[in-house]
Amino acid sequence: MYGFLHKDKLSAEAAAVVYGERISHAQLARHKVEQEAISGKDKVNIAMMMDLVRASLLRLRTRYNDNQLPHDRAAAAKFVQELSTRAGNDALFEQQLASQGYTRRQFTDKVEARQMELALLERNLAPQSQVDNAAIMAHYKLIKDELTIPASRPVKHIFISTLHRSDDDARRAGELVMSRLESGEGFAELAAEMSDDTATAQRGGNLGTVYDDAHITLPELNLFGEQALPAGCPSLVKSKWGWHVVLPGPVTPAYTPSLDECRETLRTAIISAQREIGVNTFFDTLIKEGMQQKHIKIHVK
Repeated sequence: MYGFLHKDKLSAEAAAVVYGERISHAQLARHKVEQEAISGKDKVNIAMMMDLVRASLLRLRTRYNDNQLPHDRAAAAKFVQELSTRAGNDALFEQQLASQGYTRRQFTDKVEARQMELALLERNLAPQSQVDNAAIMAHYKLIKDELTIPASRPVKHIFISTLHRSDDDARRAGELVMSRLESGEGFAELAAEMSDDTATAQRGGNLGTVYDDAHITLPELNLFGEQALPAGCPSLVKSKWGWHVVLPGPVTPAYTPSLDECRETLRTAIISAQREIGVNTFFDTLIKEGMQQKHIKIHVK
């Protein structure tokens, strides 16, 4: 994918060289461990290497643009002080810094440099951080159907399984539940006593909100459509798993939010996507330029 995978004397000394700045094998190993700890997945060396190359390029580009970027020592010092407060006290914080090879001043220098790097990146992403209403409208029309919230209703049930009893016995148990409900016993109490659905029995048989979509729970219960079970009225219904005394709530019709209702959410999503593309383009351009001029050399595969 990336060129210049040389095996020369330099490869023993550095994992990569970016415009004369070396990235050590120890840095690569440390970054790989950190990223795997965050994601929980094994990472490919070349992918980890390119992370460090991008970081090095941003650092070098920031240094090159030094006079054009804002220096805000106060903001860096404030951030470091906040970290110190979280650590408990200044002495403990500085001990922690020393264990990582930093004095407080050196660490503040690092924070300030990082803030400048982010400022440089933000400056390059400025065009991608804007989106006009026409683009939002076009995107809304494109994904409008995906935004539709299907019809829904709350549902409770008392489940009588046919796993360890005959279908007739399960139906009779369901009829007994219906009779006891008609005599005034509470649905929640009967669910706790009679339901074979252990996950819902102790919460009154509550299945939660069920949506009329491709993932509908137990479609044979007829919760939606012209033959939908009436709200607030227990019904005895058979499924492939057994019998259910179903108590559905009212149906909330399907709903598609208007453009005005989701405008700002769409604006944020579009900007986020544009910025991701912008970041990748920014670094891909720098990497391509460095590779063509042979200023970037990578010594790992």
